[in-house]
Amino acid sequence: FSPEADIFDTEAAFVIHVSLPGAKKEDVGVNWDVERSELSIAGVIYRPGDEDFLKTLAMDERKVGPFERKIRLGTRANPAQIDVDMITAKLEDGVLRIDVPKLDTGFVEIKKVDVL
Repeated sequence: FSPEADIFDTEAAFVIHVSLPGAKKEDVGVNWDVERSELSIAGVIYRPGDEDFLKTLAMDERKVGPFERKIRLGTRANPAQIDVDMITAKLEDGVLRIDVPKLDTGFVEIKKVDVL
């Protein structure tokens, strides 16, 4: 299944909230694809209980099992300028929060060139 997400575009970063009730952090992976300017969130949510208990399931409404969600930041023609080394993710209270900092494009680096 594809989990639901909210994306916030602040001045300093993209902040993504992904709804993953019942997920454990060790079962969730987050990757950044530089070429596609795309965030990939994948993993699995297990239904709690042993095999005998799970056989007694009478109503099946919760989303469990493998999941994957891809989120493009920017466009192919104009990809988001991301500080890849500073991306963080935290799973808390069933919500995965991913902070994707933007590069400071207002900063101009001036390099001195020696004249020989």
